[in-house]
Amino acid sequence: SSLIIAGLGLAGIAMGGRWAVIAFQRIKSSNISITIPKLNFKGYYKGGFEEKMSKREASLILGISSTSPKERIREAHRRIMLLNHPDRGGSPYLAAKINEAKDYLEKQKRAK
Repeated sequence: SSLIIAGLGLAGIAMGGRWAVIAFQRIKSSNISITIPKLNFKGYYKGGFEEKMSKREASLILGISSTSPKERIREAHRRIMLLNHPDRGGSPYLAAKINEAKDYLEKQKRAK
């Protein structure tokens, strides 16, 4: 009984592999180019958080320059919060850090 199931499973895998090879050959011969996008995480902040928010850390969290205008700060904050809001399954800690970064940069703009 288990040998029959194993044999059927192996036959299914072989048929699926054969189908994949045939499909790949058809795509290759039809001159359709398939591009797989490369993931580029260079623009994302990879480090941990500092104890006290700095100008550098705030700009890294929001992904903008520290000299960006208020409108750009608000746009970046909105874009990131839509992805990381706690009501949508995001982390409350990350949301607090994102809000802290926005407040810090806006406070720097008001001080000038």
